[in-house]
Parts: sequence; structure tokens; C-alpha cells
Amino acid sequence: MSGFKGYPPSVQILTPVPDIFVAVNSDKGDIRDNIKHNISLGLQQVLPHETQWEKEICLVTGGPSLKDTTALLKEKSESGTPIVTVNGTYKYCIDNGIKPSAFIMLDSREFNKRFIESTIDSCKYLIASQCHPEVFKLLKENNTWLWHCDTQDENIDLLRDQYGEEYKDFFPIMGGSTVTLRALHLLRLLGFHKFEIFGFDSCIMDDHHAYSQPENDKEEEIDLVVGGKQFRCTVAHYHQAKEFVQLVGVTGSNYDLIVHGDGLISHIIKNPESLKEAA
Repeated sequence: MSGFKGYPPSVQILTPVPDIFVAVNSDKGDIRDNIKHNISLGLQQVLPHETQWEKEICLVTGGPSLKDTTALLKEKSESGTPIVTVNGTYKYCIDNGIKPSAFIMLDSREFNKRFIESTIDSCKYLIASQCHPEVFKLLKENNTWLWHCDTQDENIDLLRDQYGEEYKDFFPIMGGSTVTLRALHLLRLLGFHKFEIFGFDSCIMDDHHAYSQPENDKEEEIDLVVGGKQFRCTVAHYHQAKEFVQLVGVTGSNYDLIVHGDGLISHIIKNPESLKEAA
């Protein structure tokens, strides 16, 4: 595992990376329609909380190293540490005897409702307003919270029309192209400062996820070197790692991070002085 407080470096790129990476995987009109519908539900919103400087939380993401650290995660859960899941890690944790404290979703596509096969009364479901309305049909109002992405200006205008002109009645969450990066900002808004992150690899090991996720099977792959170690990554992995560098560079003092596993993100944290960006 590795810990980090501060600004990490760039990554040496061995394989050319496409100049343009489109993080939005849904039609902008569909996203806007989702937001319109979901804010009309009148759900409670995620609101800022006072920082709990010593309160630890576990964020569980879906990288392949999660399989190697599941026993430790279970120990954390049994000791009372809150367990926050995203996407397929919700079911993964349940299947491995770990009870999620919270579930976060960002993706706006309808098929992601598959991640919620059953609900837990004590679990808090933090669902982005851009998510598909079918997701909300699976959840109970009393343990579902709505949050909003800091994305296109037209969507912010839509939120202003609903909640008010100033960012005092709603709080757009920045963070990048993946649910993990947004989750860090969202949980920081909720007052958490100390994170232990599981499965945050941003690279391919034996597979791209700790569980089956076939929609990612044919993604374009590239090679990176971090701290003298070569990693095989998808283009999405690379951009996530790059966005993580930017995120922590801007807000580093707001996060006390431990990243478990032996993936790309862990090596970025452990080898800040040895990385140089290739031309």
C-alpha cells in the first residue's frame, strides 16, 4: 500500500495516446433529460458537512488488485470503518460478506441499473442527477441522495433554474471522467479527509476489473512506465491517472490517501521523484 499527501508527477508514455478523449459516454440531450426528470423527484441533496479530520473511510473501486486486498477490506468493515462502493464493487462487496455503507453512481446509461440488484436499508445511495431514471426506481426515497456534476454550462443553468442562482442551494461536484474521481470530491464535501482506497489501479493486471465488466473488454490499450515499472493500461486508465494527478495537485492538502494494491496509481504516489513526461 502507499500513502500520499501532496502533488504527484506526470507519467512516461511509451505508446501514443489519442489527443481527444471523450469522457461523456451518453448523448448530451439524454443527460439533460435525465437531470430534468431526476431533480423533479424532490429527493434530498448531498450537502456540505464539517470536516472530520480523524474519521477514516474506505472507498472501494473495481480494479483487479481488489481481489488481493478483499481480506483487509473485510477487516476494515468489521472494525466499523464505513465502506463506500461504486458501480460493480457494491455487488462484489455483498458477495464477499462485506456490507456497503454507501453506494455512488455517476454513469448516465440505463444498463448501469444492473449494479443494484438489491438494496440494503442501512446503505446510503448517492446517485448523480445525470443517472438514468430507471436507477431511481430501484431505490427508496428515504436512503437516496441526489448530487450534481460540474459539467456543461447548460446543465448548471438547469440546476440554477431549479435550486437558485447561487451555488448555495446545490453543490456541483468536480473531479474528472470516472466515478472514483468524482467520489473523492463528493466524500470530501461530506467531510471526509482520510481515505483508504481499494482497487484504484488504473491499469490492467490479470484483467481490467476484479469482476466481469464486458463493456470494457475491447478498449484501446497503451503502455506506461512509472518508477521504472511498466504498466499496461486502457486509454481510459491513462486519462483517469492524469486526472488524478491534476485533482491532487489542486486539492492535495484536502486528502490524506492510502492506496492499496500494486497498480499504476499506487506507483505514481510512491515514485514522484522518478517520473518524467515523455514528449
